Amino acid sequence: MRAVHVKMTVATVLLGSYLVASKLILREVPVFTATFVRLVSAVLVLAVYVRLRPPAPGGRTRPGRRDSAVLFAQTLLGVFLFSVFAMYGVKFTGAIEAGVLLGMVPISISLVAIVFLGERLGGRRGLGIALAVLGAVSINVMSGGGRTAGAHAALGVLLLVCSVLCEAVFVTFGKLLRTPIAPARLSLIISTAGALMFLVPAGVESHWGAALAGVSWRTWALMVYTGVAINGIAVVLMYDSLDSLDTTVVAAFTALTPVSGAVLSVLLLGERLHAYHLVGMALVIGGVFVVAKEKPAESKGSADPGDPEGRGDPKGRGETGEHEDPEGSGEPGEPVRSHPAYSGNAVS
Repeated sequence: MRAVHVKMTVATVLLGSYLVASKLILREVPVFTATFVRLVSAVLVLAVYVRLRPPAPGGRTRPGRRDSAVLFAQTLLGVFLFSVFAMYGVKFTGAIEAGVLLGMVPISISLVAIVFLGERLGGRRGLGIALAVLGAVSINVMSGGGRTAGAHAALGVLLLVCSVLCEAVFVTFGKLLRTPIAPARLSLIISTAGALMFLVPAGVESHWGAALAGVSWRTWALMVYTGVAINGIAVVLMYDSLDSLDTTVVAAFTALTPVSGAVLSVLLLGERLHAYHLVGMALVIGGVFVVAKEKPAESKGSADPGDPEGRGDPKGRGETGEHEDPEGSGEPGEPVRSHPAYSGNAVS
């Protein structure tokens, strides 16, 4: 398990660099154009990776109409709207504040699951959510007297909150997928669809590429880096880790994202790390770990030792999360395993 922990640590450090890189990119390139270049870079790398990698289970599966609709909703929310909200949000606020807010993605996922999936709000989860919200609020209240104070700062915080909610809905919608799709291919599909969504806005914004003529090589390198490192390497590492770790453990590791983002903001952007940043980060990270340490509810079909065949579950599904495929996307009569999707966009 030590190797998988290293994978998760590398993934979260890369994800933490996204907002810092975005802050630097936006000095020369506007939001839509920068995001389009990032997604195209990700598509090129992922296409080569998928092409060279031996087909995995679900690697060649074509999603049905229902799953295609879910993927479209994920792309619209988790790629298009998330990128717009996150990049404009970091433009109007500090990268440290933005990183702490985006570090609340695991908490927001819990809230969306409670509201839309009917999950129960236990005492531990409620405490974790309260701590994380308190940490985020304290940072934004205490930073109100800084350089980012004013209407722009308030708008930036609002945009970042919207980006967090978009990412939470994105991840939650991933649980609705019925067709098993290999992780790299899934990321490739979503990145390609996202690039197509940004094509026209980016073209108009950059005068169809003319405005990019004077962009420095450093900014070009950063845009390519965000595509390769975030949508490519970090997402693949995250997916590989999900095969070996519980989702709650992965969620706990994502709490490291705002920490790495804060360190990089100090080193690369010259932002000052105040005591209230540390207190807020401690509260957010503490809240995430409280939620992550909550034991997942056991399936009704497997909770009873005397019911080895899962008869307690009306569908006979047991713990596998398998269900029938009414859309006909798989083989008739074969159960299809639901595959939660993770974008890396909250962080990408």
